[in-house]
Amino acid sequence: MRSSSKSELMTAIETCRYLKITQRTLYRYLRSRQIPAFKLGKEWRFVRSDLEQWIRDRTRTSLSS
Repeated sequence: MRSSSKSELMTAIETCRYLKITQRTLYRYLRSRQIPAFKLGKEWRFVRSDLEQWIRDRTRTSLSS
């Protein structure tokens, strides 16, 4: 049984493809703690629904500036 895509865990590479950014940009966001993520062992993981909320929040912030 496949879980909902809203709660899908994504790797760094999948996240870069999803956000259309380079790995360098993603790791810059991680270093500055700008993007929601957690480590699973030595690898970063991203929850798709958290990323979608992060995008919405950033969009609202940029519109109100």
